[in-house]
Amino acid sequence: MHDRRKILWLLIGLLVLLCVLLVWSEFFRNWNTFETGKPPAGTQQRLPDPTQPDIRPNDQARGSSDPKAVTIVEFADFSCVYCRASEPELRQVLTENKDSVRHVWRDLPVANENPAGTLASVAGRCAAEQGRFWDLHALLMSSPSLTLESIKNMGRTLNLSQFTFEECLTSGRHVQDIQDDVAIAQSHGMTGAPTFFIGKQVLSGYVTAADLRWAILKAKLGY
Repeated sequence: MHDRRKILWLLIGLLVLLCVLLVWSEFFRNWNTFETGKPPAGTQQRLPDPTQPDIRPNDQARGSSDPKAVTIVEFADFSCVYCRASEPELRQVLTENKDSVRHVWRDLPVANENPAGTLASVAGRCAAEQGRFWDLHALLMSSPSLTLESIKNMGRTLNLSQFTFEECLTSGRHVQDIQDDVAIAQSHGMTGAPTFFIGKQVLSGYVTAADLRWAILKAKLGY
């Protein structure tokens, strides 16, 4: 008799424990689920992808001049680590596709991170006045220092008209245009540099040659 009572109380205890677990499970499920189509409280929604502003006739471009060429539009900062790291990857892909890919540069200096980016953007536009944007672009992207003096030395290295180049640097006449371009980029949803537009695709941050090749292939296929 004693053993039977013991077994009975054990069964009752197990039944009570099972009931508690079922109640807790139901409570936990309801507490952690949310109405279909609505994220749980505190969940951040993904921002929409940036959109590409129109390409302008005066935007600096290199590579193929074929109207059917795939165009890579890059919004970048000469002082940005990821922009600098992406440059040799981009250059490699342009060399591989010199007859079918074009690269367009747009200034997007992140002044809050490094004011040298704005100075370098100004320098690029000053070099463009003498038809040497891409020559200076190469030096700016590889230079360990982007100071006023180092940029003046780049102008000497390229045999630019030094007086014209330095006057342009110090006049500040391109600063407002660069700030306007930053505002355009922000209004199109860009939050950092570099940002690449290739066909219908948007790539942000550091990109490899493989990333670019794949994006170019998809653009050629209309994706």
